[in-house]
Amino acid sequence: MSAMPGKVCVDGVAEVAGEKVFVLHLIQARDPGLVDRPFFAAYDEGATWFTDLKPAFGSAEFLPGLEPG
Repeated sequence: MSAMPGKVCVDGVAEVAGEKVFVLHLIQARDPGLVDRPFFAAYDEGATWFTDLKPAFGSAEFLPGLEPG
């Protein structure tokens, strides 16, 4: 999906450290250093867009420099 930080790919759902999460990565990004780096969002079955997601594991951002919404 196209979002503010770039083009986000949802790779799937996984359980990591006992938490159900979405596994994502950026296909294209405003910051090229973020491309192809996997990141995790807390699982939310009601989420329909990137801005609906929250970083997993209680983190404040998905990756350094990639904040939610």
